[in-house]
Amino acid sequence: MREQQVSEIWAEVLALPEVDVDANFYDLGGHSLLLIELVGRLNQKLGIETDIVTVLEHPTVVEFTAHWNSLPATGGDR
Repeated sequence: MREQQVSEIWAEVLALPEVDVDANFYDLGGHSLLLIELVGRLNQKLGIETDIVTVLEHPTVVEFTAHWNSLPATGGDR
């Protein structure tokens, strides 16, 4: 998974022109409702199965991407 793709989705959800890969989702104005939207878009646009807890544990683009890149190809958090 590429950081650029994740960063673009983060930016869409937060209605920002761009998102720094090291910026925390909540520091950028994210909240619980946007978190739900973010998870839905990540799953839909990237074809993955992530959840709210995973984003809470990895709240930056770089952390989230590193986490997903470290998972086996059959993937998923469960």
